[in-house]
Amino acid sequence: MSATDTLRTAETLREAGVPDRQAAAHARAVDEACTDRAGQLVTRADLYRALLIQTAANAALVGGLLALFRLIP
Repeated sequence: MSATDTLRTAETLREAGVPDRQAAAHARAVDEACTDRAGQLVTRADLYRALLIQTAANAALVGGLLALFRLIP
Protein backbone atom coordinates (compact mmCIF):
# COMPACT_ATOMS: atom_id res chain seq x y z
CA MET A 1 0.00 0.00 0.00
CA SER A 2 1.27 3.43 -0.91
CA ALA A 3 1.86 5.84 1.96
CA THR A 4 1.42 8.89 -0.26
CA ASP A 5 -0.55 9.92 -3.33
CA THR A 6 2.29 9.79 -5.84
CA LEU A 7 0.18 11.02 -8.74
CA ARG A 8 -0.94 14.09 -6.83
CA THR A 9 2.62 14.73 -5.62
CA ALA A 10 3.99 14.52 -9.16
CA GLU A 11 1.21 16.78 -10.49
CA THR A 12 1.94 19.36 -7.79
CA LEU A 13 5.62 19.33 -8.71
CA ARG A 14 4.83 19.64 -12.43
CA GLU A 15 2.55 22.62 -11.72
CA ALA A 16 5.49 24.23 -9.90
CA GLY A 17 7.61 23.84 -13.03
CA VAL A 18 9.49 20.62 -12.29
CA PRO A 19 10.08 18.52 -15.44
CA ASP A 20 7.91 15.39 -15.80
CA ARG A 21 10.62 12.76 -15.23
CA GLN A 22 12.06 14.62 -12.26
CA ALA A 23 8.60 15.13 -10.71
CA ALA A 24 7.83 11.42 -11.06
CA ALA A 25 11.19 10.47 -9.51
CA HIS A 26 10.66 12.82 -6.57
CA ALA A 27 7.15 11.47 -6.01
CA ARG A 28 8.45 7.88 -5.93
CA ALA A 29 11.28 8.84 -3.56
CA VAL A 30 8.87 10.52 -1.15
CA ASP A 31 6.53 7.53 -1.27
CA GLU A 32 9.37 5.07 -0.60
CA ALA A 33 10.64 7.14 2.33
CA CYS A 34 7.16 7.36 3.86
CA THR A 35 6.39 3.68 3.27
CA ASP A 36 9.69 2.58 4.85
CA ARG A 37 8.91 4.57 8.01
CA ALA A 38 5.19 3.70 8.24
CA GLY A 39 5.87 0.43 10.05
CA GLN A 40 7.90 2.25 12.68
CA LEU A 41 5.16 4.59 13.84
CA VAL A 42 3.86 4.22 17.38
CA THR A 43 0.14 3.56 17.61
CA ARG A 44 -2.27 4.45 20.38
CA ALA A 45 -2.46 0.73 21.23
CA ASP A 46 1.34 0.63 21.61
CA LEU A 47 1.24 3.56 24.04
CA TYR A 48 -1.65 2.02 25.99
CA ARG A 49 0.21 -1.29 26.30
CA ALA A 50 3.36 0.49 27.50
CA LEU A 51 1.33 2.44 30.06
CA LEU A 52 -0.24 -0.77 31.40
CA ILE A 53 3.17 -2.42 31.72
CA GLN A 54 4.61 0.62 33.50
CA THR A 55 1.61 0.78 35.85
CA ALA A 56 1.97 -2.91 36.71
CA ALA A 57 5.70 -2.46 37.36
CA ASN A 58 5.01 0.52 39.62
CA ALA A 59 2.34 -1.41 41.53
CA ALA A 60 4.77 -4.31 42.05
CA LEU A 61 7.43 -1.91 43.30
CA VAL A 62 5.05 -0.24 45.73
CA GLY A 63 3.86 -3.65 46.94
CA GLY A 64 7.44 -4.72 47.54
CA LEU A 65 8.24 -1.54 49.44
CA LEU A 66 5.16 -1.94 51.63
CA ALA A 67 6.18 -5.51 52.43
CA LEU A 68 9.64 -4.28 53.44
CA PHE A 69 8.20 -1.53 55.63
CA ARG A 70 6.08 -4.11 57.46
CA LEU A 71 9.29 -5.86 58.48
CA ILE A 72 10.56 -2.74 60.26
CA PRO A 73 9.58 -2.85 63.96
